[in-house]
Amino acid sequence: MIIIRLPWELKDWIDKGRLGRLARIHIEMPQDGFIRLDPSDRPIPPQPWRLADGEIPTLSLDLGVHLHHIISFLSRERPLELVATQSVHGAFRQVVDNTVCIARYSNDLECHLWFSKAALGYRNGLKVRVFGELGAAKWRQMTQESFLYCDNRGRESLIDRAHVDAEVASLPRYNRFKAGHPAGFLEALANLYCDIADALVSGKQNGGYASEYVRDASHAVEGLVMLEAMTRSARTHGRVDIESA
Repeated sequence: MIIIRLPWELKDWIDKGRLGRLARIHIEMPQDGFIRLDPSDRPIPPQPWRLADGEIPTLSLDLGVHLHHIISFLSRERPLELVATQSVHGAFRQVVDNTVCIARYSNDLECHLWFSKAALGYRNGLKVRVFGELGAAKWRQMTQESFLYCDNRGRESLIDRAHVDAEVASLPRYNRFKAGHPAGFLEALANLYCDIADALVSGKQNGGYASEYVRDASHAVEGLVMLEAMTRSARTHGRVDIESA
């Protein structure tokens, strides 16, 4: 989801200290696919692979991985410990379809995560709220062309690609069409593949690559360890230290 334009701008604001030291990130990705009915009032069956859970629920591997990645992308922090619940509310009782997690990250960053396939009214409700000492910001995928910024004096600004303070989202790669035209998913993927290609060329020429936007396998492993810790926390009804998970 970070391949879309405005989260890159938000990351730039965070990196430059415009929000101050980060205190909390609230991130959610609710969907209604497992609880919404068709015109005949019957559940809508998903792909078969979504209806089987392993040691880590498929819900976590489908949605939770995105939330872990976005938090890492925005904050550069690592998960240390968490407490989580997992539950079933939809039509397909054999799989977990709802997870809530509170996690402590490095540098005392507190993160609240919610991802679900049983949240009526949400097709894809990805939303990120970031709270710092100097300001806060909110971005929603359904209104992906802007994010709301609030400073510590109560002023609010809607930041889009044409905003005078936009430095990253105003770059040519994000403006094949001018602000006001909706963002395209294919365009976002094209940017991601450009970054991957740059990393591959750099790796071939230099024996390694340094990219802020292309992650290696260790990042994926960190996410799996965190998601496994959520399952363990939900089963034991207690806190789990991620470092030893």
